[in-house]
Amino acid sequence: MKLRLLWVLVAGLFLAADDEAVKKEYKNFTGTWKFVSLEVDGVNVGIEAVKEARLIIKGNEFSMKSPEGTHKGTYKVDLSKKPKQIDIVFTEGPEKDKTLLGIYELDGDTYKVCIAMENNKNRPMEFASKPGSGHVLEVLKREKP
Repeated sequence: MKLRLLWVLVAGLFLAADDEAVKKEYKNFTGTWKFVSLEVDGVNVGIEAVKEARLIIKGNEFSMKSPEGTHKGTYKVDLSKKPKQIDIVFTEGPEKDKTLLGIYELDGDTYKVCIAMENNKNRPMEFASKPGSGHVLEVLKREKP
């Protein structure tokens, strides 16, 4: 019984540490991001198509503002995976109720993400958008306040 209680306490400490790491990661995402490059299903989309779009992140919530409209939602990250994983859930806008699965790298003011375009399908395993893959590869830079 004592061993089991000890195991529960140790497991709780690891979960708390993971929770703190995730909170820190969400804080690292906070800001307004602009697109640097965009590749969809293996096709490089000209930056002109997304130059006005902005991704605004606070905590685990986001809004994407573009000439086409506003998308809102939440996201969650899994720091234990290599590469890190992200699940994006749309709560408002044309993509409402869709969940997109992806991988990401966050390095200072550069955010690189590769996501599957289809709802809950084919999480990418590499940062690539090949023809027929159904993957989107985005690179964004944080705007300075």
